[in-house]
Amino acid sequence: MRILLALPLTLIGLPAAAYDICHEAWFLRNLNFDRAGYCFGSALGQAVFDNTGCVGTAVTLGAEAQRHVAAVKEFEDWFGCNVNTAQTRLDLPYANMLRRLESLPVPTDTGSGCMGYHGAEFDVYAGPRMTAPVLARVKQGYNITWEYTHVSVEGWGIVAISDDRGLIAIGWSSTPVRDPDCDLVAG
Repeated sequence: MRILLALPLTLIGLPAAAYDICHEAWFLRNLNFDRAGYCFGSALGQAVFDNTGCVGTAVTLGAEAQRHVAAVKEFEDWFGCNVNTAQTRLDLPYANMLRRLESLPVPTDTGSGCMGYHGAEFDVYAGPRMTAPVLARVKQGYNITWEYTHVSVEGWGIVAISDDRGLIAIGWSSTPVRDPDCDLVAG
């Protein structure tokens, strides 16, 4: 039986309830700079990225990273984000899952989900390609949520997968999930 709910995903215990979305946006935006070798001067930047292997503050971002930074900044502006970079802790318990992604997602304030997936198993990847490292396998009974967008990767999407114990992985998938494959559809 399919039931469509228009509830915020935070009400059903998905990852969105456990963190500050502005912290996530700040992290994702600055992860581009860290990967380019940026040396962070703020207390938060140094605590989160630790400046290991940094090369300076005049780094060049590739085209994809530039588009990603612009999209995240737009999100931060729209959402009114103002992360205190004097702090030394970021409210983002799954930052290491995001670090594993080759192509970074853009957070959104909306999402949808498939609770109780019972379709065929499939893999989620570090990047939007079948040859990227596999991060996890979606199995029957897992919950699949779409809480991110991305910068133009045709046919692929970012998913978060969880079970009743919590978040398992965040990764890329090109596998379509149909409503009949879910016990419950939200969003």
